[in-house]
Amino acid sequence: MIIQPNSIVYDGEGNSFRVIDSIGNGSFGYVYNIEKETDKSIWALKTLPSNFPSSEQLQSFQNESTMAVKVSHENAVNYIFVHDGNDYPQLPPYIIMDYANGGTILNIIRKAIEKNKFLSNENLNDYFHQLISGMEHINSVLIHRDIKPDNILLNNGTIKISDFGLSKIVHDGTRQLTFKGFGHIRYMAPEGWKREKNTIQMDIYSMGITFYEMATLQHPFNLPAHAEVQDWINAHSFKNPPSPQTINPALTNTMAQVIMKMIEKSTLKRYKTWEEIRNDLLIDNEPLTKNSSIVENMVNIRLQRDSSIREEELKKEQERQEKAHYINTIHFQYENEIYLPINEFISEFNKKYTSGQIKMTSFAQVGSNDFHTKIHLVSGKTLTIHLKALFDDDFVREVPSQFDRSRKYKQIVRPALRDKKILAWGYLKCSDNTGFNILLLENKDDLYGEWVTLHNSNSGLSRQSRIEPFPFEFNELEKEIHHIYAMHIYNTEVLPINLEKFYEFIVLHN
Repeated sequence: MIIQPNSIVYDGEGNSFRVIDSIGNGSFGYVYNIEKETDKSIWALKTLPSNFPSSEQLQSFQNESTMAVKVSHENAVNYIFVHDGNDYPQLPPYIIMDYANGGTILNIIRKAIEKNKFLSNENLNDYFHQLISGMEHINSVLIHRDIKPDNILLNNGTIKISDFGLSKIVHDGTRQLTFKGFGHIRYMAPEGWKREKNTIQMDIYSMGITFYEMATLQHPFNLPAHAEVQDWINAHSFKNPPSPQTINPALTNTMAQVIMKMIEKSTLKRYKTWEEIRNDLLIDNEPLTKNSSIVENMVNIRLQRDSSIREEELKKEQERQEKAHYINTIHFQYENEIYLPINEFISEFNKKYTSGQIKMTSFAQVGSNDFHTKIHLVSGKTLTIHLKALFDDDFVREVPSQFDRSRKYKQIVRPALRDKKILAWGYLKCSDNTGFNILLLENKDDLYGEWVTLHNSNSGLSRQSRIEPFPFEFNELEKEIHHIYAMHIYNTEVLPINLEKFYEFIVLHN
């Protein structure tokens, strides 16, 4: 049965309620006004997704529902009954809850924008303390996971936090999401994107974003409507929002500091409890002294310095994470496209040859752009695959000025082959110094690069012959790459990667 106006629904005690009309729809379903038939009192009903693929997921839904019903606070929308579909099989899952008549915090923000007038500090302080009290109680029972302005209702001027626990109920209980992710992307803490354990600090971060919007009438990251999920991840992880006081100068230093500490990226710097937030907001109630104006000025100066430090820290952290991702991507491609096929080839040999074993080991230090694979052959020889991921910082060179050759300036001179940036380079080399080079070239149409090999030999111009075939060493590669298609003392053939060449080299030296 579909719930609609004039439908009859029931609570856990069998009391009947008549559905009056729809009052909106949220992240998880439709919301209706309902009237209790015995006393004509008005309540709200929210529908939920209806499919439970397994008994375990139904149990998860029931457990989370039981926790949600335990929330009972004047600043929370209290659930009086959560229907999982069992008690009244003819009805879909739904929640019967308190009805709030005053709209949402999102409505208040939008009205303030229309009037072009910030909320007063007095109103903000009142709302903030109510929200802190409500969240303190909610978090004593469960983690909300989906705090945002449209989930905060008002009833006769009193804050009512809603939808607590529903993100977990729907995600774990039904695996049906009607929104992107498992909490709204505009409000999700940086650690939430890493799917770390849900904590109170995640709720504090989301509420901090909400406080920021209430104080400034804009989101701290203010991304365009067409922003992608990755844009939001980067903003939450690395973007340093301006102090809310720069947008709303009437805001007190205390409020600005509290909001910024609530939305700290690092959980070590972010508030850990709602009590800490409440206590810091109360600083504004301290009586003025003869030093108050001087101290206030000192605080402003310190806040500006803190912002600059935070900006620099976030920039370094972004660079560190981008570097780690870059290395991991190259290592993943090497492991899947070179290491594992060779390992499979060697394993097949070891199964069929009973008088010895080829041993293969691979290692790379965490965060290092340098990784090795050693292949210990039956012959006693050792083959080495050695690759290095390349970065722009590795190729900052002094080059002469175009207009004055006597003057030099620093420039990134990144090696390229066939106009494709080299992402990584190295070699497969035997202990007798024979082998060939391996390069990973950028492919602008793909996340991953394309492998090529360099097969080098002596040319007629060479005065001193090297044992062929030979790989260029790391300290030669930058120079030799430039000579590949020119007359030179070495001839180099550039070929797409062919694993049979690797196998042949192993066979030759085994």
